Amino acid sequence: MEKSVAESGADLNVSMDKPSHEPSSCKMRRRCDCDWMSGLPDEIMVSILDKLDSKTAVSTSILSRRWRHLWRFLQSFHFSEPILPDSYCRVRIEQMVRCSNENRNQHFVESMGWFAGLKRETLLRRLYLVFSGSTECADVVNSAIASAVEHGIEEIDMAVIENTMYEFPWWLFTGGSNPSLTSLCLSFCKLSVPLKFGGFSSLTKLALIHMHMSLKETQLVLRCCRNLVTLHLIDVLAIRIMQLPKLKQLILLWSLRLGEYRIDTPALQRLEYCGEMLLASTFQSMSSLEHVSLQYMFDEYRECHAEKLENISTCFPYVRSLLLWYEIPKVVKPRTPAVFLSLKVLTLKITTKPSDDLLWMAMFLNAAPYMETLRTTIRYLSHLDSHNGVVWDDVDFQHDSLKNVEMYNFMGRDNEIGLARLLLYRAPNLRCISFNQAPLEEGDDHQLVPLTWPGAETFVPRDSQFVLSKLFENVSSSACVVFI
Repeated sequence: MEKSVAESGADLNVSMDKPSHEPSSCKMRRRCDCDWMSGLPDEIMVSILDKLDSKTAVSTSILSRRWRHLWRFLQSFHFSEPILPDSYCRVRIEQMVRCSNENRNQHFVESMGWFAGLKRETLLRRLYLVFSGSTECADVVNSAIASAVEHGIEEIDMAVIENTMYEFPWWLFTGGSNPSLTSLCLSFCKLSVPLKFGGFSSLTKLALIHMHMSLKETQLVLRCCRNLVTLHLIDVLAIRIMQLPKLKQLILLWSLRLGEYRIDTPALQRLEYCGEMLLASTFQSMSSLEHVSLQYMFDEYRECHAEKLENISTCFPYVRSLLLWYEIPKVVKPRTPAVFLSLKVLTLKITTKPSDDLLWMAMFLNAAPYMETLRTTIRYLSHLDSHNGVVWDDVDFQHDSLKNVEMYNFMGRDNEIGLARLLLYRAPNLRCISFNQAPLEEGDDHQLVPLTWPGAETFVPRDSQFVLSKLFENVSSSACVVFI
């Protein structure tokens, strides 16, 4: 029968050590050979426990005398009412919650009660909660958060399932009672702070995911978070004016725009955006911007990347790294202006039909004359309309700055080999071109990146020798070729 954390923590006098008649020297030698963890310092063992869910971490107290009290030094606690799969995604968690039951609910309530009454000797760093949002759970969660505030909590990460009308207890942070809170991540719940609320002034990271908040409520929350360094807004109403002078990372996914809005974040270094087409006037004073990821979601914008490169470069004139997601365009204009004068790294995530050629992708070499690294990852879907007649002016260009090409999800298709041959031929200073069968992973926080790509058409990878024979047929290049 499954135990709650409260029951696991109560079994502190239980020992699994068995009597042994072995000589002490043999016993120590056997212990050193098998139980290498016992030789680690307490600090390292506690850091390992911090990465486990709290039930498992507390249950280690029954292993031996050495482990009995280690859990008391935990700085991170993880409680989940439902059983989540290992590969769950933060932005898709609501679709994975049909696994909660009454038994799990009771264990969660008991564990929360145990945590709220826990006497701690060290500060609390992180509290992670996933629960159903029921009245019974909400009451014990609020008590647990109140206890965490008293112990100097630094990070709170909460996701609500099923009953998503639960309201995060902002009133526990009034009057600057917890200046130590630096990170707050909320999913599928409500947050409605009063006009002059100042309890989140110490926050440096805020993530709002699928929140039940009005435009005014979102504006009020951001207004009291003037020290934010990282902001994630996913499937929430985008505010019309965002003025955050210290913000360095901004993720805007599926944020519904209500008219034009302006983003004034002079310290911004990284932007990831997914939604409607942006106007050039949206962004103000972004001279520090280093990386931009763009994905325009709706049908009427699928071709805008190819036709509006000049608009994108006007929005981000200083960007050094750019990632573009889109389906293959129906028409590529024959002239693409050289507008990305600061761009050094370009990543292209393309969705296309297996029969379509890829030569048009070389137009980005003309658009970014100082680019040094090109990364591509292509997904093939048979149900897409074929655009094999893409218009691209294959002028006799030469790109002298390109040094590295990385082609991911590479299976040795004829169109992939054709693109690689073109790059070898037109980039005389190319040093290395690598082919990787794995797709390109992008995103520092993988829990915030949704699995939006459905299964692509299967293709048996071709032998590397076959690829090499086709690659250098009538093409001369000194570039190193790597297969991964």
